[in-house]
Amino acid sequence: MNKQLLLCLLGMLLFSACKKETIPSAASTTNETVGNVTVQNLEFTYLNARGQLKLEDKGETTSSGYALRMKKDSIIWVSVLPGLGIEAARFKMTPDSVYVMNRIHKEYTATTYEFLSSRFNVDLNFEVVQAILLGNYQANGSEKATTQGQMQHVQQLRENLLFDYFISDQNLKLQQLNVKDQGSGNSITVQYNSFQPIGKVPFAHELVAQVLQAGQVSDFSLNHSKVVVSDEVLEFPFGIPSGYKRL
Repeated sequence: MNKQLLLCLLGMLLFSACKKETIPSAASTTNETVGNVTVQNLEFTYLNARGQLKLEDKGETTSSGYALRMKKDSIIWVSVLPGLGIEAARFKMTPDSVYVMNRIHKEYTATTYEFLSSRFNVDLNFEVVQAILLGNYQANGSEKATTQGQMQHVQQLRENLLFDYFISDQNLKLQQLNVKDQGSGNSITVQYNSFQPIGKVPFAHELVAQVLQAGQVSDFSLNHSKVVVSDEVLEFPFGIPSGYKRL
């Protein structure tokens, strides 16, 4: 796994703390068995969230507000808002493309997951990013499921990546995800905290992530202050202003 890629795609979406305001909505859930695991995955059409993120890397700390919108299985859209209503960056991910716009430097990127995977040597796709953000469990072929106290522990090997899921028997939600590159030893750990109901579904309002690469540690957090899911159509604007340079 490459820290630069995670800074770009996860760092904008992970770490901090402020009061939480939950708005109940029409989310649906059933206790479903995915592979050998019983979970409560969040099901919805559109999701709209706001909050604060924080990144700590190489002794430097960066924090910002953000707006997050999602259309399940279709679009992930993020606007980074440091303050005073000024947008610093905008991200859009679809199942086949990744778009990044840097308003500060007037630059943008439009690329594919295949290009990112080959450049950064990490198996990345839309479904994995979506599942991490939602705290949803993904079945993936053969897996080993065991019980450890009040946790379901599930291991999956996807090529050279080892996934460890820890799911609570109490709320049937993912509590922690560890992903380790078997070849390099690089890893990412994501913890899910501050569960609050979205409709009847427990949903983690705090994600805390730590990336280990080449002995260096980077920390991220994402803390939702407001989360709404509904069937109301959201917009995902991504127009590139004239004069922006494509990277």
